[in-house]
Amino acid sequence: MGRYLEDTDHELNGLILSIDPSWDICSEEAPEPYRSIMHYSHILTIPIYILAIFLIIYKSPKALQSYRKYLLWHTMGNLIFEVFISLFMLPMTYLPYPVFRGTGLFKYFNFSGLFQFYLLVVLTCQTCFCIFEMFKYRFDVVGIENKKSRIVFKVLIFSLRFLTFLLPIFGFGTLPRCVKKQNIYKMNLRNHIQSIPLPIFCHGSILAPPLLDPVFTPLMIMISLIIGLTIIALPQVTKTILNRLDELSRQLSNRTIQLQKMLMISLFFQTTIHATMLSVPMSGFVYTVVFGMNKDWIAYCLILLISFHGSFSTIAMIFFTKPYRFAIQSFIRSRERETIIVPHIYTVRCNESIPL
Repeated sequence: MGRYLEDTDHELNGLILSIDPSWDICSEEAPEPYRSIMHYSHILTIPIYILAIFLIIYKSPKALQSYRKYLLWHTMGNLIFEVFISLFMLPMTYLPYPVFRGTGLFKYFNFSGLFQFYLLVVLTCQTCFCIFEMFKYRFDVVGIENKKSRIVFKVLIFSLRFLTFLLPIFGFGTLPRCVKKQNIYKMNLRNHIQSIPLPIFCHGSILAPPLLDPVFTPLMIMISLIIGLTIIALPQVTKTILNRLDELSRQLSNRTIQLQKMLMISLFFQTTIHATMLSVPMSGFVYTVVFGMNKDWIAYCLILLISFHGSFSTIAMIFFTKPYRFAIQSFIRSRERETIIVPHIYTVRCNESIPL
């Protein structure tokens, strides 16, 4: 596919303005049941986020008062990501062409496909950045004494922060150039394949550029580095922190050690969910660009995977963080007791009202 996208402006004379899809074409909805799943899953996921935010704010013990701001940041980031991709962006694919078109709310405001894609990239990198900051907090709390480990972790943190701030500057800074290039790439593809779908030419569509594109290649390298650093480094960081907690078990109370380990295990499972549900779709995207793919249903499964990684991570946070899990269990038990006690009291009162 990439050989059709070479930058050959001379082939475009009289063609760029000749293909201008109508609003009806560019406003076509995403196919079912993909669209309904993306929209109506919020009936389940939004209450989960509301519950998580309530637990973090009102049910965090004193030992979590400082750490809860990271949990709140992480949960809000997950919520924003999910709402963005499923309601505002809602990408639709046109395989075997490496194209997606935004069919969400942004289409009514004529946002470019590139702008929507860059926002998705920024939110993805924000998730990785937040996870790293949470690990940094846990790393600092236990006071790692190994000098080599501290240096390596500081380098990782600096690298991730640098990449996280550089990526949106680089992406949005090159947006005007890339929007123009999109028109060229789309028309070159049209010149070689006359039967390509017209929605590909909509402003809300984005066509994957050639692999050696001077913007696309550095962008993909930065994204891969951010996700790769998170996946590769954090298991070792987890092991280092847990080993340090074992060393501190002779100095600190068992309750403190168990609390710290519980928070680390919770964070590890959240990270594992993010790493799996982000890296698999990313790998699928790269595979499609390089080798091609013909089945849209696979692409939609991957989009669903990346869309709801935040929900599963939030569920893991609630389940593996004992104070939050116990708060839910206590509420359920209290409701069960009320259900049992209230009918009994009502029966007694009715009997008391009957004259002997």
